[in-house]
Amino acid sequence: MSAGWVAVLVGAAALAVFVVLALRLTRMLRELHAAVDELRREAVPLLTDMHRMVERATDDLDRVEDLLDTADGLRESAGRIGSTIETAATLSSSPLVRFVGMVARLRARGRGG
Repeated sequence: MSAGWVAVLVGAAALAVFVVLALRLTRMLRELHAAVDELRREAVPLLTDMHRMVERATDDLDRVEDLLDTADGLRESAGRIGSTIETAATLSSSPLVRFVGMVARLRARGRGG
């Protein structure tokens, strides 16, 4: 065998290895492309659903905040009502008020009878 034939055989073997590697690389790229397409088909609807869920959660949090504000307002109103009731109870239990009430009842009996 001459050096020329050895060079041809080595070149052919190198070319065969290159072709095999190129075919494997092509197949890997096709599989990668298919995987990316599948990921896109699944991820886009998932992200859309997540976006909707976040919007709903934000709306719910806004409603809860409104409810808490309303409850705080009711608590303040209840405090004012309680103070008013205490004041009214204090006023109605004073001796002067009781005396005036008794006089009014006596007058009403006197007129009716």
